[in-house]
Amino acid sequence: MIDKDIEEKLKTLRELYLDKRSENDDESTPELDAFTSLTTEEKENKLLSHIDMISKKLIHLDEKLGQLRSKNASKTEISELKYYIDVVKNKKSILEQKLDYIQSGEFDAARKDKIKRQLTELELKRCKALLTKKDYSKIEEKIAAKKEQIKKRPK
Repeated sequence: MIDKDIEEKLKTLRELYLDKRSENDDESTPELDAFTSLTTEEKENKLLSHIDMISKKLIHLDEKLGQLRSKNASKTEISELKYYIDVVKNKKSILEQKLDYIQSGEFDAARKDKIKRQLTELELKRCKALLTKKDYSKIEEKIAAKKEQIKKRPK
């Protein structure tokens, strides 16, 4: 009797959630696309568009600075605008560095493969040191450092 009650409850829950989920899956796919990783080309295009937008913003800010100087605006307004221009230039340089990093080819997959190869070489050294009964504490430290590098991802 208890088994039948549980089975009935499971059946109703399946009808509630599984049937509704299959109907909602068609609608929610655009939302899930936001979480897929971008290809290298898409990343480059996105960065290039951001760099282009920031360049236009810098041109606009330089024009605004010229206008403020011609109107003899207060020094605080001019210094605030200069500070903002410096921040935008810094942002642009960071984006350009990211673009160079992506274009160099040393990106996530290549970087991880390289580190994994180094990690396997270190583990082989550790095994050899174990067999010859030598101290392998330094090798252990290097292995731990490589594992940390694998976990870290550039952003």
